[in-house]
Amino acid sequence: MNSKKKNVDVSAEAFVSMAIHAGQNPTNEVHGLLLGSSNKDMILVTKAVPVCHEIPTKPLLETALSLASSSEEDLVIIGWYTAPKRLDDKHPGPVPLRIAANLPTSDVEPVLLMIDNDALALCLTDENPKDDVVKGFGKDFGQQWLEPLSLSVTNEKKAFEAATSAFSNGIPVVDLVDHFEDTKRDWIGNNLLATHVAKIVN
Repeated sequence: MNSKKKNVDVSAEAFVSMAIHAGQNPTNEVHGLLLGSSNKDMILVTKAVPVCHEIPTKPLLETALSLASSSEEDLVIIGWYTAPKRLDDKHPGPVPLRIAANLPTSDVEPVLLMIDNDALALCLTDENPKDDVVKGFGKDFGQQWLEPLSLSVTNEKKAFEAATSAFSNGIPVVDLVDHFEDTKRDWIGNNLLATHVAKIVN
């Protein structure tokens, strides 16, 4: 079955966004949308759009889907990401599994990405994690998003460097809940972080 699944490539910007979103909310689960594109062999995750640092409600999810779709016309919804609340959680929980199964993607099977909190902690403190910081999952025979996928991060070394420096310098990720609390805060673009990543990676 693995041979029929597409590989996943995560852009440096998307990786850093997910990492900082999880890192700045260490006692909460975080959730977000994945935007990008796909071809016959690969799912390309171009952008991670942070949604919340709590269990997402249905209205919040619907709002995020609507706003993200309308603001990023050249990209499509291709999946969901999450970081669990507990450090030792190694598999997606029921909430992200349910969301992944119901995402309104066009012609691509959604991908579910999960942050490994133990590996993330090492990454953000400029240590080399032994395990992958981000793990990818696709739909298995039981119709659950639990089948491991092959995943790579574009320019991984520079992406790790950008995540470490963004975290140490306190560059924030603004999710949709943060935006609701202060609408002046940039949510979808997160341009402050995007600019920081571009300076290091490019």
